[in-house]
Amino acid sequence: MVITVEPGAYFIGPVLDAAFTNPDHAKFLVKDVIQRFRGIGGVRIEDDVIVHQAGQPTELMTDVPRTVDEIEQFMHDARK
Repeated sequence: MVITVEPGAYFIGPVLDAAFTNPDHAKFLVKDVIQRFRGIGGVRIEDDVIVHQAGQPTELMTDVPRTVDEIEQFMHDARK
């Protein structure tokens, strides 16, 4: 079986505005930090994993950048 793991963060203006004004949601948000990222829209780092009947799972995208530094370098190189 193959599964996809897709952690992501999306910064959608109207959704954030509603969350900031809702006390139940706002208590979990650090507005000053979130404001710094509003302009990027979002990011998702996807990976596909083979789950074997016996043995360890196998990651299919092991050569893609994963850390902040690796991703920033990848983006920098892509703009050259």
